[in-house]
Amino acid sequence: MASVIDGLVLIAISCAFLVLFSLLMKTNASVVIKNYFHTESQIMLLVEIYAVSAWVYLIATRVLTGSSIGEWACNIRLGQPHERLETRYVLRVLARSTLIVVTGVVTLPALSLILGGDLTGKLCGLRLFSLK
Repeated sequence: MASVIDGLVLIAISCAFLVLFSLLMKTNASVVIKNYFHTESQIMLLVEIYAVSAWVYLIATRVLTGSSIGEWACNIRLGQPHERLETRYVLRVLARSTLIVVTGVVTLPALSLILGGDLTGKLCGLRLFSLK
């Protein structure tokens, strides 16, 4: 559920940037969409930009607050409070976020759900935990 919320937040941010861009260029948003969804290579570029944006979003929110917006809404935190004070916490967040984005955002969370544990946390040494 947290991943769905984070995905929706990223889509909302993308829509806001689309509207601001169309206002800045003084054109209709549909014209901008038609221009960027014209060829397959342009669509792949937008997918790559979305993946990089998700990666930056995950790292920034997790380093600054200990959780992304979706994790916060679901009462999940990344690492124990004492782990967040360690200097290597940022590197672990970077490794965890990179691993999730590189594997396609869905693969590792789905495997974790099937196996019943935090597989990404075991690989990176930084586990999610519930506040409940």
